[in-house]
Amino acid sequence: MGLSQNEIDQERVQVSEEIKVLMNELHKAAPSVTEGLAAVIGSSLGAGGSIAALSFLGVSGLSAAGITSGLATAGALVGGGMVAGISVLAAPVAVLGIAGYAFAKKKKQAKTVAALNTAIKKLYEIQSRLKENAQYFQEQLAYVNATLDYLEKELEKRS
Repeated sequence: MGLSQNEIDQERVQVSEEIKVLMNELHKAAPSVTEGLAAVIGSSLGAGGSIAALSFLGVSGLSAAGITSGLATAGALVGGGMVAGISVLAAPVAVLGIAGYAFAKKKKQAKTVAALNTAIKKLYEIQSRLKENAQYFQEQLAYVNATLDYLEKELEKRS
């Protein structure tokens, strides 16, 4: 029993829409600006901590005397002076910035892998449905197969 031209056309439109939705969902899960934002937030937290430490080390406050004595006290922690204190107080900015970036990237990576797995599963369902009447859907099957190959390679890279 064959399909009518109307049924074939409807299936083609439906497959196109399903694939479009899948690709949009996958695009949303791809790494983006959130990693950079996490680094900025981490750096800001580190900077706040550094400024607070500078203010409380040595002479209290952020006056010239407070800053120089705070830098000298921080530098003394590693056996140095004011110049070493700059490094001691800058370290939290760098460390928390890097940690924020790494955390966001790992979380985003897991989300991307999950989205890839979901897209691949749905594409296999579409492929199975098209194969039932493969003679009508050669072009769509070729596209689904090519997309599956690409997504499976992407998944391999990320797993």
